[in-house]
Amino acid sequence: METIKKRDEFIASSQGDKFVTPSFIFLKHKLNGSIKNDPKIGYTASKKIGGAVMRNRAKRRMRFLVKEVLFDSAKPNTNYVIIARRKILEYPFSQMANDLKKII
Repeated sequence: METIKKRDEFIASSQGDKFVTPSFIFLKHKLNGSIKNDPKIGYTASKKIGGAVMRNRAKRRMRFLVKEVLFDSAKPNTNYVIIARRKILEYPFSQMANDLKKII
């Protein structure tokens, strides 16, 4: 799965569906177009999470979550963005995986 890197793509993703869980916010944006493109994923961890070490840990947890849950069920022509919330650092991974499975 390709990673979202441009600000415009992150902003466009905010126009789609929004799902809030205790540990993260999940945005899903269906792209228009007849050409089938691979799904893209973006990760965001702001300074509200903590210093650089905490933000990197949050992003590692989000990447692993996507690899375990979303990778096989991602739909083409769709952008996904996961925004970390403060609880992501202490929330059990199994509960985060269940939350993401319910959303999908």
